[in-house]
Amino acid sequence: MYMVNYTSDDFKKNLSKSDLVIVPVGSVEAHGHHLPLGTDIFSPRLFCQRIDKKIGDEVWIAPEIPYGQSYDLSIYPGTVHIPSGVMANYLYYVGKSMFNNGMGKIIFFNGHGGNINALNLASERLVPLGLDVAVINWWLDYSKEILTVTTGQGHAGEDETSAILYYDEKLVNMDKATKNTKKPLIKVRYKNRGKEIFENALTGDATLASKEKGEKIFNILEGKIIEFIHIMKNGKYYTS
Repeated sequence: MYMVNYTSDDFKKNLSKSDLVIVPVGSVEAHGHHLPLGTDIFSPRLFCQRIDKKIGDEVWIAPEIPYGQSYDLSIYPGTVHIPSGVMANYLYYVGKSMFNNGMGKIIFFNGHGGNINALNLASERLVPLGLDVAVINWWLDYSKEILTVTTGQGHAGEDETSAILYYDEKLVNMDKATKNTKKPLIKVRYKNRGKEIFENALTGDATLASKEKGEKIFNILEGKIIEFIHIMKNGKYYTS
């Protein structure tokens, strides 16, 4: 159920169907020379479309939050960077307003790694209100499943490029696809990290991507994500 397609009256009338809302979160950011700036928006969008088609009466889908924390890639044209603190505050107030509108559970469906800190900070603040909060980082949480399809992962790499080829291959310029084999030795932040580690605004090997691989990724992950949603709806978050 896409929230924005309902009138205020119809939203109130249908609220009894579900108190769970998915909020897609992405970024506007450089992805190599071959992928669109909206890559991190498009993957969550397609997952939500598939979720709505399968279990649309069981979950609300909120409008996308298109901007994210993109400091490392902000050296590349077209990238929009929102600091984590600012973004966390914004996400908190989005979640708080959802709670005030009758939502008891929220899933932030994230398409961008730079958002993780902000999402975690916002989640910590939302839980005391009475919300159950979860974050799905689709490429990270389901890395094991993705690697049954691709040989590697990366920013604008094989997996992400395959996903966007499946979303809309007209948006991908595969003749500009390249690879970047640099891998960080440790997790450290420093000023020139975006230029050095994310050379040409990518990591991994985009040349290995295909539309077929993207379709397989979405087919595999769709069931996993729906299972996740059903656990959230049932409210039993552990086994004994």
